[in-house]
Amino acid sequence: MEGKIQDRDLQFLVGMFDRVAPSYDLLNHLLSLGVDFRWRHMAVESLGIRDGDLILDIATGTGDLAFAALKKGKCAVVGIDLSSVMLSLADGKRKSKSHDGRYTLIRADAYDMPFRDHVFHHAMISYGVRNIHDWERLFSETRRLLKRGGKIAILEFSIPESTVFRLPYLFYLERLLPFIGGVVSGNREPYAYLRDTVKAFPPPREVVRRVKGQGFNVLEVRPLTFGICHLYVAESRGGKN
Repeated sequence: MEGKIQDRDLQFLVGMFDRVAPSYDLLNHLLSLGVDFRWRHMAVESLGIRDGDLILDIATGTGDLAFAALKKGKCAVVGIDLSSVMLSLADGKRKSKSHDGRYTLIRADAYDMPFRDHVFHHAMISYGVRNIHDWERLFSETRRLLKRGGKIAILEFSIPESTVFRLPYLFYLERLLPFIGGVVSGNREPYAYLRDTVKAFPPPREVVRRVKGQGFNVLEVRPLTFGICHLYVAESRGGKN
């Protein structure tokens, strides 16, 4: 029964992201108050990407984090996602940019990624961890794929801890975001779901505890824009050269 429930949850999630995909970039801009471009740049910088590196972009979505990485140098990015609509939009962006075939898109599950062990130099995920319920499977797979010293950069929305910023952002998140998202996309439900997942996501100290418990050393925890987002950078304790 548990497997069937998880399958239904996964089908719901994929269907929801298929529906929200056309307005997904706008959603990220709204949630971030327009500074998500800067956040992605900081995430990519934190990995210390070198020419020739192969980067795994988990839940690649429409590809914005991948494109930020590709701007850093002559690396290559493999992006995985379960939403075929998201991947189609990422492919459209890829065709409009000149990256010499360095961005590969694959429809795949983050719990069971179709790659050889220890093939990636680094991994990254933006705004996707809160939608992945089984962190043990996610991070176990990521550790399997990373080379020794490989890092993962995680960008995720959060609720500011300071009351000065917390209350206004909660008002924005609870009242304005679903309304604006509904007007823009014609469908309020996905935005209400995304609002709820942001509110339910654990605080930074709990994220750090859980990531450490999955075989990673946490190197950096950086609050961004008054704490409405956090950047977590962790290094795998396993891997091969």
